[in-house]
Amino acid sequence: MSLALRRGGIVDAALMIGICGSLVVTAASASPNRLTIQQALREAVVRSPALRARQLAVEQAEGRLVTAQTYAYNPELSIEGARRSNGDSTTDCGITLAQELEVGGQRRWRAALAKADIESVRAQLLRERRLLEARIRTAFVEALRTREISAIEQANAELAQSIVVIARKRFEAGAVAQMEVNLAEVQFGRAQRELHLARGADVVARTILAEAVGLDPATPPDPEGTLEAPTREPPPLAELLTSAANHREDLWSLRKAADSARANIEIARRGLIPNLNLEGFTRRESGHESIVGGAVGIRIPVFNRSRGILVEARAALRESEANVESIEIQTRREVVTALAHYQAARAAISSLQQQVLGTLEENLRLLQRSFESGKTSWPEVLVFRREFVEIQRDYIETLADAELAAIELDLAAGLPTAVSQEDSRP
Repeated sequence: MSLALRRGGIVDAALMIGICGSLVVTAASASPNRLTIQQALREAVVRSPALRARQLAVEQAEGRLVTAQTYAYNPELSIEGARRSNGDSTTDCGITLAQELEVGGQRRWRAALAKADIESVRAQLLRERRLLEARIRTAFVEALRTREISAIEQANAELAQSIVVIARKRFEAGAVAQMEVNLAEVQFGRAQRELHLARGADVVARTILAEAVGLDPATPPDPEGTLEAPTREPPPLAELLTSAANHREDLWSLRKAADSARANIEIARRGLIPNLNLEGFTRRESGHESIVGGAVGIRIPVFNRSRGILVEARAALRESEANVESIEIQTRREVVTALAHYQAARAAISSLQQQVLGTLEENLRLLQRSFESGKTSWPEVLVFRREFVEIQRDYIETLADAELAAIELDLAAGLPTAVSQEDSRP
């Protein structure tokens, strides 16, 4: 090998190593349509039709509480009149005022039922808010992932193109065979293909983020930030299970639905107690005789004793209790699964950081020295480039998996997130 060729090889190696180094750190270009995760959540809360529907359901439940706390029976005023003909025409007239009274405490239990309904639909609203937050955070992570993968593929394509240029120069100098040039060009074609696919996936991910936030998918936002290795140490499993039991809004909603069913049973039972009907009247007969009196009446529960209503209410309670038990078991499974996923993702990141990436940095130095001395062939350089790109892809994918696992764990255990603490609930 000539001295000039070896000097050219050193320059080419330095160029290649510099391009390889650009793969390690990926940075997004400036965009006027930048969007932070906090901005995304605020926009989504304002624009979400699902949240609006849940809020209206809360207002309806509050209206039912007002109705339940209002006395159910209005007084009834009646006026009567008649003409009496017995030789002399006279007129009889009277006024009656009647009021039905509940004596079984039904109104108190109707109010208890309405309050339980309010708590249930409010919990549903909070759960919808948390699910929306999880959807936005997930879409945000996916957009960051595809952007960084696209940056890796861009650098990979640039590196492959540089290798083609160097390979052609070395072929012209008689240092390599035509087959090695062809191999470099094939690798460049594959790199371009991966770049086009990555760019398409990036656009798709950003349009999904736009749709989740409620923005126009035709002008998708550019998420601000980067994927980072998680540093948060998860709480012990027992603590996570306790948090899920106490803070999961869907569980709270079901428990309040069971309270509503219990109140319904009490209302049905107390419906067997007949209401009192108090009546006061005054009448004037024959034009000069006045009668003032009163009456007390009750409905006798002979035919309708509310048996069907009571059976239905008790069945509804058993159904609610079964739903609570089922969701409690499901919740525990979700917590265990989410914790395992999160711990596995953290361990995978640690392995890549401490072993694979460190080994690659050593290999870069070895490759440079070997290439400078002419001991490394072009096929070996191409193989190393492929391995480097793949490990960078794996690292980004693992970072995204860890972020998604953290979202899954927060959702399963009902843990407060930094984002949800910053933004007030509706």
